[in-house]
Order: sequence, then C-alpha cells, then structure tokens
Amino acid sequence: MTTSPPKYLQEDSLSEEYKKLLSNLPKEKGLVGSYIYNYQGCWTSPRLIQGVIACQQQFQAEDSAIILATTPKSRTTWLKSHLFALMNRVKYPIFEPNHPLLVKNPHVLVPSL
Repeated sequence: MTTSPPKYLQEDSLSEEYKKLLSNLPKEKGLVGSYIYNYQGCWTSPRLIQGVIACQQQFQAEDSAIILATTPKSRTTWLKSHLFALMNRVKYPIFEPNHPLLVKNPHVLVPSL
C-alpha cells in the first residue's frame, strides 16, 4: 500500500517559479516519500523553501526587530515568555501583580510572522 506524503510536503501546489528553482537544487529522498532539497546549505521540504524565499523577498526588518526562530514543539511558548519579559522589563516590572504574562498567553503578546 502506497501512501502519499502530507499535503504540506507535496510539490503539486508550488508555483512554476519555485518548481524551476527546485529543479536546479540538489535533492535526496525524504523520510515520508517526497524529496528534500538543499537550499542555501540546509536540507528541507519544498514548501518550506517557498516560505523562506517569500520571507527573503518581502520581509523588511526594523531597527528594533528581533526574530525568534524555533522548530515546532521546541518550547516556543517558554521562549516567547522570556523574550517578552526581557524586552519589557522596564515597562512591566517582574513582580507587578498585573504583569501581562500573568493574564495573557505569550503567543498573543509576541506576534508571529
């Protein structure tokens, strides 16, 4: 019985521009039946490459921007909490009874791309 890879790993939904780029990249067979590609020294799925390129082309950082990048299930909530506390330590002293981290989820306080 052959199973197809999950939708997010399938190359069918990629634009022609990205398919052309992928055809020029080194590739290897992935664990779930699809290919992974080496883009800028990192092996990853074609859908993630599309997201990386979109970010590289469209993201405009500000002088005060901080990018916190983690993989899923790698304590992102914990890291966001620490980042918020660090960046706002003057505005919200740690022992303040109404500290935002006591009443709001860190994912609400620290936005994602």
